[in-house]
Amino acid sequence: MENFTDFVCFQIGAAARKIQNYYNGVYRQYGITLGQSFILFALQQKEGLSIGNLAEKLLLDNSALTGLVDRMEKEGLVIRRVDSQDRRVFLIYLTDKGRELAATIYPIAREFNHRMLRELSDEQQKAFLVLMNQVL
Repeated sequence: MENFTDFVCFQIGAAARKIQNYYNGVYRQYGITLGQSFILFALQQKEGLSIGNLAEKLLLDNSALTGLVDRMEKEGLVIRRVDSQDRRVFLIYLTDKGRELAATIYPIAREFNHRMLRELSDEQQKAFLVLMNQVL
């Protein structure tokens, strides 16, 4: 019988938890989580996304994203505005505080990403990214 800890899904899950714990520890001083950082980064790239569009971009369920956005709104990082095209839809925007925080933490995320990839040869990096894209 194979050892379940050698299963790809187990390995990916364990690595994801380690990375999430690392980031959550670093981001704790800023009052956010890894998931919230991705919302900041997504809105930094394109503001005025609906919950549905943002959830699709971040590969999250609408309900999970709504909870994250609710907490971020209470912290003054994002605001919701009614979509002028469809009053049933709220669009999410960064506040000045959210923009500043995104600019502060982005280099942290970028450096960790570079540090992880530096451990791999160019060929290994390409293979790793192909595998991750196949999983997604």
